[in-house]
Amino acid sequence: MMWIGLTGGIGCGKSQAAAFFRQLGVVVIDADAVNRELIDTPNSPAISLIQNDFGKAFIDSSGSLNRAAMRELIFTQPNAKTKLEQILHPLILQRIVLLQKEINSHQNYALVELPILRANSLFLHIIQRVLLIHCDENIRIKRVMQRNSFSEQQVKNIIANQPTDAERLALADDVIDNSGSLKDLQLAVERQHIIYQSLNK
Repeated sequence: MMWIGLTGGIGCGKSQAAAFFRQLGVVVIDADAVNRELIDTPNSPAISLIQNDFGKAFIDSSGSLNRAAMRELIFTQPNAKTKLEQILHPLILQRIVLLQKEINSHQNYALVELPILRANSLFLHIIQRVLLIHCDENIRIKRVMQRNSFSEQQVKNIIANQPTDAERLALADDVIDNSGSLKDLQLAVERQHIIYQSLNK
C-alpha cells in the first residue's frame, strides 16, 4: 500500500480534503488526533517528558498539557516549539507506524494527515508521496478568523510559526488548490483519488 502525506497550512482546507477522501473509502490517519491523545492522556510518557523539560506549570490539574500556557510560551519563545516537537514527534511517529500496520483496506493507498511537514521531518520516512492542499494566504487568514474567532494578528502569528508556502511546495509531489468553493475541492479530491488509484496498480 502506498502512504501519502496530506499537508497544508492552517485554513487551507486540509481537514475538509481528508473528509472527502474518507467519503471515497480512503483510510486517513490524523496526526493531530494522535497528538491530542498523547497530550490529553494524564501522566502519559509525553506528559512526563514535557513536565521534565518545561516544568509543572505546563501540566494542568488533570495531569494533561496546559495548552494555554504552552501556546503563550511558543509565541514568545519560538525555540520552545522546536523543543516540544522534539518530544512529541517521535512519539506521534511511533503511534502512526503502529496504526499503519493495523490498516486493512481495499484501497491501494492511504493518507496520513500531517499539519506540519518540513524537509527534515521524521514523518517523511513513513510516506511515499506528499499531497499539498494549497491556498492563498489572505483567504486562509479570513477562513481562520471566521472559524476560530481569532484576530487577524493571531492568525498571522500562527502562520509565521508554520512552514512557508515555498517550503511546502518544495516538498509536494501533488498540489490541490483550494482557493475556490467546497464543491471545487471535492471535485479536485475525486480527480486526485483516480490518479492515486492508477499509480499503485
